[in-house]
Amino acid sequence: MEQSIISATAGLCGSLLGGMSTFAASWLTTRAQYRTQTTVQQAAHRERLYSEFISEASRHLVRAWGHQLHRPQGLVGLYSILERLRLTSSDAVIGAAELVIHDIIAAYGAPNRTYDELQQRVADGDVDTPLTRFSKACRAELMLLTPGDSRRRNAKPGIDSSGAVANRQRAG
Repeated sequence: MEQSIISATAGLCGSLLGGMSTFAASWLTTRAQYRTQTTVQQAAHRERLYSEFISEASRHLVRAWGHQLHRPQGLVGLYSILERLRLTSSDAVIGAAELVIHDIIAAYGAPNRTYDELQQRVADGDVDTPLTRFSKACRAELMLLTPGDSRRRNAKPGIDSSGAVANRQRAG
């Protein structure tokens, strides 16, 4: 009788161990897929938000080139996007967005410029603007979020006090 009990116990233990390992593998796979899917969705959401900010800021920069801002309510949309950026973005992206807004306000306060001045600025290669730095900070952050590329895991977005991209990331 002892042999039949040992055989039955061994069979039950083997079945239990096989079932547990199958469950663990399935659970780990599902968990990894969920994390990947969540990360991709977060990256897509941020990309849409960054694109919206870039469009709104570009519109204001072009308008500011030849016009004065008569009512500050015209910047409400830009500030609204900035506050939504604060919910999910790194300090680098937020700092770069704030520099863009400061640049826009300064452009509205500056004397009107002509198309020839814009053409000369482009010809001189003076196209590195706060909006360019914002785009670079966004790209660095999106590369960190998007799984799969080993180069992306080594990048760390950041921005220093001069507005240049540095190696710093927001905690939390």
